[in-house]
Amino acid sequence: MSLQDYATRKYDYLALRNVDTTAKAQLGLELFTQVDNGQICVGVQKLAQRWLLEFLTETGSLLAAPDRGCDFMVAVRQGRLRNVLNVRTTFSAADLDIRRNLTNEEYEGMPADERFGSVELTNETILAGFMRLDVKINSAAGTSRAIIVPIATLP
Repeated sequence: MSLQDYATRKYDYLALRNVDTTAKAQLGLELFTQVDNGQICVGVQKLAQRWLLEFLTETGSLLAAPDRGCDFMVAVRQGRLRNVLNVRTTFSAADLDIRRNLTNEEYEGMPADERFGSVELTNETILAGFMRLDVKINSAAGTSRAIIVPIATLP
């Protein structure tokens, strides 16, 4: 995108960088680097950040917005995700909450590539003390963003 593409959009500060768009690298939380003083994002990258923030927020943890988030990280913290079936079931339940929350905050005139379409858990890896989720986030415009979500778990 060129700078002109950002002029008519509301943009986010790029917090979750995944330089390798083929999803071969984990997301990195970097507000700035030695190379730049920060970046902005729009489109499906912005949607991916919205989705991930909702996914990592535990339901009830925000006093002003107790319905935001989902219970996936609660299950992780409680040590309930020990096999693929548990992960997939809990992810599907989280999807319902995230879908509701993201669509409720969308507004008229919001670009279709920033509106939530669907999410797919394409792969999961469970090891002692670590879980890796490969996730594909799809926008209402049909664009998608693949991300890797590393999660520390109970050993």
